[in-house]
Amino acid sequence: MKYILIAAILLLGASVSVGQSAAQATDTSSKPAAATAHPDVPTPAPLEPVATGEPHTEMLDTANSAADYDPLLEPKPLPKAGLSLVGGIARKVDMVHNRVTVQPFGGGQRYVIYFDERTRILSGGRETTVLAIHPGDRVYADTQALGAQVFARTIQVRSVGGEARASGQVIEVLGGQVRLQDRLSGQMIRFVISDRTKVEARGGKPSSADELHSGSLIDVTFIPGRRSSEAQKITICASPGQAYVFAGVLTHVDIRDGVLALDNDVDGNNYELFFDPLSEKNVGRLVVGAPVSVTASFDGKRYRATSITLTEAATTSNQ
Repeated sequence: MKYILIAAILLLGASVSVGQSAAQATDTSSKPAAATAHPDVPTPAPLEPVATGEPHTEMLDTANSAADYDPLLEPKPLPKAGLSLVGGIARKVDMVHNRVTVQPFGGGQRYVIYFDERTRILSGGRETTVLAIHPGDRVYADTQALGAQVFARTIQVRSVGGEARASGQVIEVLGGQVRLQDRLSGQMIRFVISDRTKVEARGGKPSSADELHSGSLIDVTFIPGRRSSEAQKITICASPGQAYVFAGVLTHVDIRDGVLALDNDVDGNNYELFFDPLSEKNVGRLVVGAPVSVTASFDGKRYRATSITLTEAATTSNQ
């Protein structure tokens, strides 16, 4: 009996040892093995996330930038360079491509001067915008070479004589007196029409003061006075409900929003015209540089195209 009890105890101890060894083996297989250091094998670099096209945030270093400079929205500061003074008569103002064509005093080849928000524009000693530059004005520009362009750092505008100019929409015409909302300053300008006032339609066609109505877009040249300003010349650019024909080369095309910009051959100005892309059969052929003829009506706010025709030159080039 004694020998039987000793044998049972020995068997029980062996079973416990075997169970512990199996449990340790199980724990060891379930845990990752510790990395063994190998001095000859370099540690792999962590993997970079794969580009997925998802939006991401990029931090820009603005420590050395001016406090009011935004590198994403504003052009870079102009490089330091020698300036050249260019003076002459403004012949054309292109607000789509931000450039002014200047005929130098005394004749010679015309200059195309570019500008943007970095350009200071002065008129009458006050800072203004490019809307203050009109064909026929005397302009003086401090220019520098910017790539292949002649860029203006400063443009000074001087009107002829003591005349002043304004462009905008007529608010009221009453008894020979006109109230005009100036698009440049946003101020209300008042002037009177006399027997000496010359009135013409767009393109230089003769017209009369009877064609001037509320809502009309006009350009006016007048002599400022203390009590009243007398209009010297009024050009009626557009009247509500009237249809106009534009002919020239497309300088801008936006099919999504239905907007065209066109250099008009008649008066040399650039016009913005709106159209319906879904109903326009030639929409696929409306490209920058294409010569077109557009009939558009003025609704009091904008020109809306009722017909767009590609001219013979455009049709021939696409065949």
